[in-house]
Amino acid sequence: MGNEFIVDGAICMCKFGTTPGRLKVPEQQFAFMNGDKLSATTMSLGNAFYPPGFTICRVSPLSPKPCTPAVVQWTNGYEKLEIGNGGYALTDKSKATCASGCPDCIEIMMTGQIQLPGVGQLLSASAAFQNELDPLGESVALTEHQIDSLLDTK
Repeated sequence: MGNEFIVDGAICMCKFGTTPGRLKVPEQQFAFMNGDKLSATTMSLGNAFYPPGFTICRVSPLSPKPCTPAVVQWTNGYEKLEIGNGGYALTDKSKATCASGCPDCIEIMMTGQIQLPGVGQLLSASAAFQNELDPLGESVALTEHQIDSLLDTK
């Protein structure tokens, strides 16, 4: 298994493309990860990338053409997590095959998940860094939350 699951907006690269492309998750609208990002699955097939795909397809070096990705298969899906109609969650180890390319010609570069600092990391951050996180100078806002005070009154 890979270390992270893939979500909508993940950055991918095709061996035959000229620029990285952003993965689009059109096949399901109910499973989210990292808050509000749709989870990518092995059913993310067809043109599963935001335009312009990988910009130029160089699968035929003598006649490059605009890229129109056509994913026909994903490999290395995480089979312990089924999402939707038989699709398995994709991980950073997953690869795709494009109808125009060769097997596993598309790789994941960035998963689309952004790690957010937790309270522990904020508390251990230097005072200068905390000031960057809270430019208004109210460092108490980093440690005391309104929801915490509501819970303490019970």
